[in-house]
Amino acid sequence: MAEFPSPISMLIDFDGTLVEPNVAILLVEQFAHDGARVAEEVDLQLHSGRITLREAWSRQVALLPVDRLEEMANWAVQNSPLRAGARELLALLARHRVPTAVLSGGLDFYIHPILLHAGIDLPVYSDALEVVPGGGAAQLLHPHGHPTCRLCGICKAQTIRGLATEEQRTVFAGDGSTDRYAAEVADIVFARRRLRQYCETAGVPFLPFEEFGPVTAQLERWLERSEPLPARRALGLSVSECPISRELAGTSARAALA
Repeated sequence: MAEFPSPISMLIDFDGTLVEPNVAILLVEQFAHDGARVAEEVDLQLHSGRITLREAWSRQVALLPVDRLEEMANWAVQNSPLRAGARELLALLARHRVPTAVLSGGLDFYIHPILLHAGIDLPVYSDALEVVPGGGAAQLLHPHGHPTCRLCGICKAQTIRGLATEEQRTVFAGDGSTDRYAAEVADIVFARRRLRQYCETAGVPFLPFEEFGPVTAQLERWLERSEPLPARRALGLSVSECPISRELAGTSARAALA
């Protein structure tokens, strides 16, 4: 066990990162009427900038049969394998007492059962689904949303900065364009798929990965071999749509001029 506080905290995206599939999309395809077509249509609208992340998720959730939540959760458990190397990564983080959490734009009703089935006990920051008793309807809740911005369901940028301390660097691992604002404000970023493409385009420093082996290897170098962490960088992007990211960029710019 580590004798001193960890120099990092770790935030891991869920859909497409900690687990291999995008579970939310799978559920829409499997359980919603004409789900495959709708999921593809919403995805195209989202990534062309015609709708926001919050709007995309609201549209898809509205199609799910809320009277079958338990069935959907059980199906998700059986069809959502962990990404290769996830257990080794989590074991390393636990061994060094690294504060670790799941940071997801998905829904609690399937995230918690998947983690429980895998024997993983981590804090989860996600959206939630609340079923109205006797009404057959469900309300999409955003307990970790931004107080005024409505771009995203969960404000990953706000959550990361809320967990940040002077003593620890925030490390984020993600895979999708929905993770872009998290990447803009985290101290260290591991990126794959669309997030990697975004970081390359936006100039956000990142370390690439597909499976978790390279992530674990790099963390081992920092945590066990005393290799220095990357130099602190200016956080946030002044051109970002995210208010947290813009605020951090402005703070960094003022500090540079002081």
